[in-house]
Amino acid sequence: MYLFAFCMFLGSALAESCVTSTEMDPNLKSTLRNVATQDFGYIVSANTAQVAANSITDIANNTAGLSGLLNEHKDRLAGGTASVRNVYYLDANGSAPLERADFFCGVFNSPTKVGFTLQNLPPGKYGMVIMDVQGSKIPYFYSLLLLQQGPTWKIAGLFPRPRQIAGHDSQWYWQQAREFESKGQQHNAWYYYLAAKEVATPLPFMSTDRIDNFYQEIQSAMPPDLPEQRPLALQAANGKTYQVTNLFIIPNDKGQGLDLVVKYQAPDVSDTAKTFLENKEVMKAILAKYPEFRPVYGNLVARAVAPSGQDFGSMLPVKDVQ
Repeated sequence: MYLFAFCMFLGSALAESCVTSTEMDPNLKSTLRNVATQDFGYIVSANTAQVAANSITDIANNTAGLSGLLNEHKDRLAGGTASVRNVYYLDANGSAPLERADFFCGVFNSPTKVGFTLQNLPPGKYGMVIMDVQGSKIPYFYSLLLLQQGPTWKIAGLFPRPRQIAGHDSQWYWQQAREFESKGQQHNAWYYYLAAKEVATPLPFMSTDRIDNFYQEIQSAMPPDLPEQRPLALQAANGKTYQVTNLFIIPNDKGQGLDLVVKYQAPDVSDTAKTFLENKEVMKAILAKYPEFRPVYGNLVARAVAPSGQDFGSMLPVKDVQ
């Protein structure tokens, strides 16, 4: 989960101006580093009131969202201290929000060049501060987007990014994905590539040559039958056909690897006892269709989703789905 006042996506367009830390005025760099470090002190203690006071209005007024974000990561960040990895100064010119703002930082064709792409970005002067967190339960990236308002810099975006899942880093998941791929286990490879991607980069809207090459490898491994592209018709042992709309991984909440989640369409979920039995049928059917999942994931979650959006979920250890 992130908290950001604007929407984001990757892409390419005419760039706004960007200054890297090596090109930046020393006083500006020092100011951005100090503001981010101070703000992180409030973040790590989940001090919602102080973080809100140091944020732009859109974030400050979203107290519930801000509190939820801070508390979601509080336990894992406990005891952590942040050191600044990189600082960038982003200047978005204009008199209206930029539908698509691209910032290309550094020397073109240099291995150190970095890109950021943001959508519907209000004009202004921004600082992007990327921090490494050490001493916490797991290592983190924590990045802050700061907006200059008069003499002060206000938080315009908070981006926590755990660098491990279940004790493993990006390189480990990447290697596992390649091993799955070599065994013909295309779906396991795909989900492990996604796990590697999640913990590899500080920001979801940041681009470098290394990240771009990694994304290309991921895309080349995409299975053709992902339900996110079109619903997957799943034939179950009870004779019913279920329309699966989502299939994805989540970290196990006890730190024991990855769990698999399957969402499917259901006409009604008000009868929870009946829906629980339907969920079990979907679990059995998904494991029958993809037996490669059984030895890899700890739990399987099936969520029946009604046309209204209401859903009902069940979770079972994969070993107990028979």
